[in-house]
Amino acid sequence: MGSKPVLVVTADGLDTATLESALADTPASITYLSDLTDLFDTLTHSVFHALVLPETVDGQSGTDIAYGVRTLFPDLPVIIVGEDPEAVPDTLEVTAVEPSARLEDAVAEAVRDSLGAEPPTVAGRPPSPMETLLLSLFNELPDHLYAKDDQARHVLLGRGFNEPTDRLGLTDVEVPELAEEHARAALRDEMDVIEEETDRVEVEEFLDLDASYVRTRKMPWYDSTGDVQGIIGHTQDITDRKLREHAFRRQNERMVKVALVASHELRNELQIAYGRLEELADCDGPTADIAESLSQISAIIDTVVELSTSDPNGPVQHAEIEQVPKREHVWLSRLSREVWDTLADSEACLTFDGDTRIVADQESAGLLLQILFQNALEHAGPSVTVTVGLTADGFFVADDGPGIDVEPPERVFDAGHTAVAENTGFGLYVARRVAADQGWTVTAAESESGGARFDIGNVDCPE
Repeated sequence: MGSKPVLVVTADGLDTATLESALADTPASITYLSDLTDLFDTLTHSVFHALVLPETVDGQSGTDIAYGVRTLFPDLPVIIVGEDPEAVPDTLEVTAVEPSARLEDAVAEAVRDSLGAEPPTVAGRPPSPMETLLLSLFNELPDHLYAKDDQARHVLLGRGFNEPTDRLGLTDVEVPELAEEHARAALRDEMDVIEEETDRVEVEEFLDLDASYVRTRKMPWYDSTGDVQGIIGHTQDITDRKLREHAFRRQNERMVKVALVASHELRNELQIAYGRLEELADCDGPTADIAESLSQISAIIDTVVELSTSDPNGPVQHAEIEQVPKREHVWLSRLSREVWDTLADSEACLTFDGDTRIVADQESAGLLLQILFQNALEHAGPSVTVTVGLTADGFFVADDGPGIDVEPPERVFDAGHTAVAENTGFGLYVARRVAADQGWTVTAAESESGGARFDIGNVDCPE
């Protein structure tokens, strides 16, 4: 009778010498594994007929680990040592050996029973080139690769962002370091892919984890019959790219501000010139030439404003063609953080009271947030705390500054209204126009701390 390899993940509570003695009359050859992060590498590259897991190892549940193992090695017998059989779901199809004075004998009996069956079809044979290629991709790619089963539970993780076993058996809502709103949205996205309500998902997020900005793609994982049995995910750190975009945005914003302020001043002068021209209506002289020149100047101003405020990355548009905004799903926190990082220094603070995904043209929504953040920094000072939070039909931006000292508060949206001498007074006027283009509303009120608060309503926030 040939030797049948058994992999035992070691942990406190199991006496390995006693276990080997109890298995002395069986063909089992035991391999011990002390580093749980090597579990899938070991199972893939070697041949095993059974796996023994402890109830917990490195703070992780053996039952959760078994979810990943059973999905990738579906007929490999798994024995969980020291676990109450009632605590293991029947659908997992593993053997649980509850604690007892003769624990090693009970484990040996479970191993003996498993070795009497046919060898596993996957773990019981050498790996194929495709299996080793896939595992190498998961291990070596600096991005985060992962696979989840048909309940969106992690069954395999790469080493890009996490240890390859620290989320096994868990959905995103059960991972403690993930924000609750983001975890719930991720689970909804994944179930939509699994249930074939959508082909794939792609979303950018801001995270307070190893990477600040990430892009995640999720695609179906098909089995041999073509049915969806889970998802494959790819999360990429895009922080460096976002920081370059921030620098470009700051440069572009300075150019836009110069163009808008200059156009405002020039239009004021044009109004004066047109007024003087009307006074010359009854006079003899070349007034038609003057009117033509003023008209040309006005057209040039319009062109400068259009060019300075159009998308610099988009195609060149003719002035008479209306540009159609690109509306897409975007996390409110991610977009807010991107805009904030281009404006505020370390004294100011941005906080969040909830988070959601909104459907918006990112350029327009970013400009709206930029104006509201700038308004807070200018009126409340460089140490202001700005809060972005959720409302029943959208979101709000509030600060802890001196508030709105004008009645009624809606006057702050009037063109030219300003409480800061060097300002043009067009910021909040433009903000309301930008919001209206999205189909949104903007209203002014007092924040809980007595500062200014702007509520943006009628926003599409899909569940």
